[in-house]
Amino acid sequence: MSVIGERTVHVCCRPVEEGGSGDSSLHTARGTLAALGAVAEEAFGSSELAGRTFGVIGLGAVGAHVARLLNRVGARLVVTDIDPATRRLAEELGATWVDRDDALAAEAVILVPAALGGLLTARTVPRLRCAAVAGPANNQLDEPATARLLAARGILWAPDVVVSAGGVVHATGVELRRESAEHLTKRLPRITARVSPTRLRVRCRP
Repeated sequence: MSVIGERTVHVCCRPVEEGGSGDSSLHTARGTLAALGAVAEEAFGSSELAGRTFGVIGLGAVGAHVARLLNRVGARLVVTDIDPATRRLAEELGATWVDRDDALAAEAVILVPAALGGLLTARTVPRLRCAAVAGPANNQLDEPATARLLAARGILWAPDVVVSAGGVVHATGVELRRESAEHLTKRLPRITARVSPTRLRVRCRP
């Protein structure tokens, strides 16, 4: 972002020492946790995350934070990543490691895509064994029609543009709105209400 900032002023998330809001990954993860509470409420009638099993696909900058936050609230984890070095984090968190090819079919009540997009396709949706999909990875559907396949199977899907909004909320709050850290800490949990079906239709209809 520093390099991009050399060409345009229309850029966020430069390092704090350069006047930016810094790394947005933790804030994206915190927003994801708020969204997962809303998804659990809709799918199971309770926003409680403790004791539920989440399948986190991708343990990069955001995914690692999501896994740590879920572990902190008492959730069980099934995780994977293309980088075998991230198995150290899985061991640290007491998570079950699965090969990336098996991650979609893992026994997890909520699947949390936190890596590359295009994960949900006509080929992969039939393999899912979860009740819901909600994660910060961008562009999870390979095409809009795939949402109908999820709906036909009764799998709840929360749009990634809302689930991943925590980073944007923080960056724009700091750099454009000049909001305090305390105020931003209060804003991130509002993603729960945005994901709630009373505010946003997250269950796609066939």
